[in-house]
Amino acid sequence: MSETEQIRLNRLPAITWYWLNMNETAVPYSGTDGEAAAEVKIPSGVSESREKIEAKEEYRDLAEQPTGAGKHFSQLFEENGIRTRIFTTAAGAKPGAALKIRIPFESGRKTLNSFAFDLGRDSELTVIMDFTSDPEASGEAGVRTLFRLGENAVLKLVQITRTGSGFTLVNDIGGHESDSARTEVVQLNLDGGKVCQGYQIDLAGYKSSLKTDIAYRLKDSEHLDMNYFANHTGKKSECEINVTGVLRDTSSKILRATIDLKKGAKGAVGNEKEDVLLMDEGVRNQTIPLILCTEEDVEGNHGATIGRLDESLMFYLESRGLDREEIYEMMAAARIAAAAALIPDEETRSEVEQYIGAGSEE
Repeated sequence: MSETEQIRLNRLPAITWYWLNMNETAVPYSGTDGEAAAEVKIPSGVSESREKIEAKEEYRDLAEQPTGAGKHFSQLFEENGIRTRIFTTAAGAKPGAALKIRIPFESGRKTLNSFAFDLGRDSELTVIMDFTSDPEASGEAGVRTLFRLGENAVLKLVQITRTGSGFTLVNDIGGHESDSARTEVVQLNLDGGKVCQGYQIDLAGYKSSLKTDIAYRLKDSEHLDMNYFANHTGKKSECEINVTGVLRDTSSKILRATIDLKKGAKGAVGNEKEDVLLMDEGVRNQTIPLILCTEEDVEGNHGATIGRLDESLMFYLESRGLDREEIYEMMAAARIAAAAALIPDEETRSEVEQYIGAGSEE
């Protein structure tokens, strides 16, 4: 493909008024020059294979798994022959260390990477994915993460984004849970010019569950576009989606958070909560909290706190010798640190805490 086209992403499962321009987003696409080099540390108890999952029958359900970005993005991987790195745990396996994937994106490149995690019954796995580049880097990258969890399996997935000011990143997730399986997702957006991310997680099993904690700090003209879809079909399935962040300068963010309590998901519970701090007049904040329901015996809740720092608090902090820049850094760091504290890997947690504390006084 030589000419640039627009790939539509992050479409709401139930669309709203078109004039709001919130139903979906689009990113430019003019082809790919291959995969970005990934640095991978695989713990004992995890095996790896590399496949074109669209062509393998045993991975057909993974290849067809819906994702947050949607089918137009997923099609790019098959069209470009991108192989998926598949990491598997056997039944009952519980590796003592995290599986770590770091992708240092190169400026000027257009890349696609695909990963999958296939967890056997009663197994547990922690995965750390770190997306990074030079601060001034430009380029385009797409990362697709798929997973399927066997009965009672637990996946703890941590994703950290700190890409350059001219970089566009699409970070896409799709997953399926069996009975009593659980996914815990932590996403930290620390830096990045334009980031589109999201997931569709199918809570298909009885008592399957999902907990998501997203934290971001946006500055300058950075833009974050999010689309999270918890798809409840299993009885007594549960989800909790927590999003917190800080906007300053002329940055912008849109959050689409959907909980779909489908017919048959008796006893299912879905909760979503958002906390946004607006630091400057030029920021733009958009949110669509969406709870869909075709089952009577369910519970869905949404709560949001969106606003600016109280002037009395600003006055108090400034009277203690802090200027507005320092107050912003402190508030942004506090929100990120709260989410970073949930990272189950001590080395990664310490690195993030040091990164968000850079420039602060000891």
